[in-house]
Amino acid sequence: MITHALAPEALAALAQVSAGRRGIYRDDRAFEDLLAAATAALAAHDSETVEVVRRFAAAEVPDGAVLFTGFQVDQEQMGATPEGWQLEHQNEDRDPRTEAALLAVAGTAGSIFSFARQHDGAQIQNVAPVKGHEYDAVGTGSRGLLDWHTEDAFDDAHPHYVGLLCVRGDVHADTALAPIDRISISDEDDAILRQPRFRHGIDKASGGTGRPEDGVVGPVLSGEQGERFVRVDMDCAAAIEGDAEAAAALQRFHDAADAARLAVNLRAGDILLFDNRRVLHARTSFEPRYDGTDRWLQRVIITADPERSAARRTRRPRVVENDVWEQR
Repeated sequence: MITHALAPEALAALAQVSAGRRGIYRDDRAFEDLLAAATAALAAHDSETVEVVRRFAAAEVPDGAVLFTGFQVDQEQMGATPEGWQLEHQNEDRDPRTEAALLAVAGTAGSIFSFARQHDGAQIQNVAPVKGHEYDAVGTGSRGLLDWHTEDAFDDAHPHYVGLLCVRGDVHADTALAPIDRISISDEDDAILRQPRFRHGIDKASGGTGRPEDGVVGPVLSGEQGERFVRVDMDCAAAIEGDAEAAAALQRFHDAADAARLAVNLRAGDILLFDNRRVLHARTSFEPRYDGTDRWLQRVIITADPERSAARRTRRPRVVENDVWEQR
């Protein structure tokens, strides 16, 4: 994984384009205007970062991930960490400086989108610990390990990339990455994991039960001519009942991901961009305080092929519709 510093000139321009903007969580036009302004500012003032993002999208950076540094978060201006449901609709009376920085990088990588089933379709999702979710295998959990996964593994419209901006960090909460090229498994296990011998449950954040038996059947690995892509959520996945060979291969794959682990402790202002098809990610447990100072990330998902989900974006241009159960 590479680390790249954003140019000060671009950061100053992003602060300018975000000044006075409101409503980006409720108004699609306001979101589009900020996205366009932010990506234009990055292109005009930081060609090196644009080139790094281009290389990332072309799968030309090691480990399928880039950590962007240099952005400074004004903690007082951001206010308290959101809590409870509808996190997106809190703290809206501020300049969206963090959102502009995240959109500049993510919008350069591809087309930002969301699912209607998650966070009410918010195209930027604020992720913070929520009371009652402590041990749930979702982003708003805290005290439980969030195990290895790729986003929306059960859905054919799963994102190509994920972008995270850290508003507030927690020294105990590591974001772990397991790049598929670092995960060492046997040829025999590779062949098993490419077969539709696994159930992929629909996670609770998407409206599902999280149980593998309630999900869809498919492989864990795919790709041709030596490529390996991964789609799995270890908290919600299992081999088809009675398939001991597939269950053993999945466990060995999990163990190999543990061995390949790269730990990143995100600090305020860090922007992490990773390839959701080539990188598993996880989050260690941490203790929430619920006092307004908890860990707070802003998250976007990105596709390199918006036409793939065009038929399901029927109400809002960037929001993928259809009830999760229609994917079964």
